[in-house]
Amino acid sequence: MLFFLPTNYIVGMLCWLLVVGVVLRVLLSQRRRHRGVASRLRWVKLALSLWMLLMMLTGCELYFALFVDESDAFNMTNVSKRWFDRHIEAQRNSFGARDAAEFHRSRPEGRRRICFVGDSFTIGHGVPRLEDRFTDQVGAALERSQPGKFQVANLADPGLEISQIEARVHGVLRSDYEVDMVIYVICLNDIEAYDSRTDAAIKSLQVAQPSFFLFTETYFFNWLYFRYVQLSQPGTRDYFPHLANSYESEAWDGFARKLEQIHSRCSEHQVELRVVIFPFLTELGNDYPFAKAHRKIMSFCETKGVKSLDLEPAFRRHAGESLTVNRFDSHPNERAQRIAADAIRDGLLSDLMQGNTASK
Repeated sequence: MLFFLPTNYIVGMLCWLLVVGVVLRVLLSQRRRHRGVASRLRWVKLALSLWMLLMMLTGCELYFALFVDESDAFNMTNVSKRWFDRHIEAQRNSFGARDAAEFHRSRPEGRRRICFVGDSFTIGHGVPRLEDRFTDQVGAALERSQPGKFQVANLADPGLEISQIEARVHGVLRSDYEVDMVIYVICLNDIEAYDSRTDAAIKSLQVAQPSFFLFTETYFFNWLYFRYVQLSQPGTRDYFPHLANSYESEAWDGFARKLEQIHSRCSEHQVELRVVIFPFLTELGNDYPFAKAHRKIMSFCETKGVKSLDLEPAFRRHAGESLTVNRFDSHPNERAQRIAADAIRDGLLSDLMQGNTASK
């Protein structure tokens, strides 16, 4: 963990420990010197009590700096940013994808290449081990079912909305990467770019950014600050409440155009497109607010002849379980990743599992 700490933080912490060490030595010297003077000794004891409090806080800070390894939904805390550097940035291959295997232009001989695209839900935000992600589990299931027939690549990135995902698919296909199937895992906030309310919501998050060094340069105090922000502003730990009706506004038209473009890009290169819809796990239940959005996307895919899978029914059966990374990170955890992998394997890729592996 020390490797992932900034140099200026390490230097600053060492200087701070040196200062408090010197202060302790001075205070102990003063206590011996004024042992018989009650009025002076009282102030020395008060200073020692303050020193002990500062050391307890320093201990909390060092614990968070060295041992706490967790993410949050919007990657706001320094702890989460370090998690991101350690588990996502450090795991990228030469293509820039968070994947154990390299992604070359030519697929391995005799294999069909399946590329998953999407955002933080697909890349596995909050999930440290690559093998625990649903994309890797699907790849492992295909390998067990049809050894040597498939290569699964994860080309997702956090924060991508549908126009950026379309650009990524276009870029890969235009650059002559050999791809047989693209699976677009839709997270319902992929529509954000077409709703002006998103900009206002993001700006409200930016206003919450601290400026005082004790909150910007630390881990524990920075964590406390953002936990207060997240508790006082629920939107900073979940998704923007306007998204559900974005699908009933003209934002849907922009989203649908981009989805059609992804379909067209794939068709032009004789690549099959399939679609997965991932629900918001914190909203599951009988009054799931995005039910209409799911139906609208599924209807669009049916009209275009795109094989699609809605994961909401699979997750609805597990609504009472813990499915998110933590209280402040609503991304799917390892349990949710397994549920998604099983549903995709059985519901979207059952034809491949049964041996229909003819190359394009």
